[in-house]
Amino acid sequence: MTSKNSLRFALNTELLCGQSVHRELPGLIASFAKSVLLLIDENVSSIEPVSFLRNELEKQGLALNEILLRGTEEPDYDYLDEVSLQARDLPCDLVIAIGGGSALDLSKAVSILLTNPGSGLDYRGFDMVQVPGIPLMAIPTTAGTASEVTVNAVFTNKNEKKKLGINGAFMNARYAVLDPHFTSSAPQEVAVSAGVDAMVHVLESFVTSNAPATNYTFAQRQNSNLVTKTFAREAFSLLYHNLPALIEDPQNMERLLNIQLGAYYAGISLFNSGSGIAGAMSYPLGVHYKIPHGICGGMFALPVVRYNVANGFYDYQALHDLIEDADLSLDPQSKCDRFIELMQELFDSLKVPDSLVQFGVGPDSYEHVLEIMQGMQGAFDQNPVPLKTEDADILLKPFFK
Repeated sequence: MTSKNSLRFALNTELLCGQSVHRELPGLIASFAKSVLLLIDENVSSIEPVSFLRNELEKQGLALNEILLRGTEEPDYDYLDEVSLQARDLPCDLVIAIGGGSALDLSKAVSILLTNPGSGLDYRGFDMVQVPGIPLMAIPTTAGTASEVTVNAVFTNKNEKKKLGINGAFMNARYAVLDPHFTSSAPQEVAVSAGVDAMVHVLESFVTSNAPATNYTFAQRQNSNLVTKTFAREAFSLLYHNLPALIEDPQNMERLLNIQLGAYYAGISLFNSGSGIAGAMSYPLGVHYKIPHGICGGMFALPVVRYNVANGFYDYQALHDLIEDADLSLDPQSKCDRFIELMQELFDSLKVPDSLVQFGVGPDSYEHVLEIMQGMQGAFDQNPVPLKTEDADILLKPFFK
């Protein structure tokens, strides 16, 4: 009989974390690399820590090449192939990726395509990559997706109008760098969307179904366990108590670093345990209606929590107990009810929308939205309380008011 604590867990990324840790990077990089390819989101190419890193690497005598990545929309496979074609002509033994989650996703896939033949679509799915890529150092400029530590890279297939990325084997960065000097210049709207995305990762990965895998692959590593819950709990505490700083004190480096760590821990939990309904719903809505991924997932996260609690699932009480001044004397259901109230207050303070109409998704789009959810049953099945995609109207209807 398999113990409930039997598990598999992966973490293959070295973390470099701290305020101003970027100033230590040139010497470290020069100790093992000779030629570097910089893949930089065009929106952050001139911020101070990026300029510092570029200048200091040149002083170290490294051969540098640079490609600026578009920062206007989430990447698709055509753009991945376009960037990879440029990169294949540039010698490098280290890729340094600097940008938000989309830029890091793109860079992870580019590093793979530098050592594997063909196009990005050839590796779509899970565990399709056969050869490790060029080592990659990921430096996020937002705190949300945790692409710097996950083994996922999300891309849109424009022909199919679907998101399915390159996931699993060899899709991790070799190094992750967390330094709030890279995130402090993010526009508030971008920073909030990313932070909400990280909280969605916590809420989902903490409760994913414990269905056992019989023939283990990355795609089957879809259950929360003792280790992932530990990361998720720490992530929740860091995010819940520090996300308000994005509005109240956006240049507080200590709190920004706490948010980065929270997102990082949430990412570790997510890619080891799997995601759920809210994150899944954000993908087709992002493809078809261009709703920002983090905000969209945040819109549906609490309705999913309410649905689960209403059906007798009370594991959120453990997260409630991590909140400062929480009433630990409450019974499990009351703790979950209070948890929902406090989370709603947090999301309201971050201005998470409560309607799809403001994104141009009116009542006349309702049937189409319900239709594009029908391919998401695999993610719906990760929810601890059963829900079929054809019943997604339970979650959708309130957002068309």
